[in-house]
Amino acid sequence: MKIDGMSFIDILNNFRARNVDFKFKDGTERTIFVNEIENEEDDQPGTIFMADDPKDDVWLSDVVSAKAV
Repeated sequence: MKIDGMSFIDILNNFRARNVDFKFKDGTERTIFVNEIENEEDDQPGTIFMADDPKDDVWLSDVVSAKAV
């Protein structure tokens, strides 16, 4: 599912507290469990999908599409 143009509320409703398959701009794919999603209102520089381990966090700016599984 393309997430460009989705509102932050729609992103929260579709992807928070779920396993999510991400397809990245560089062509790679990865699945993570998204614990939380934060954005500028949370003092982040952009929208970030937060995993258990910070090294697994995903920035929306790197994503082409995402699908909850």
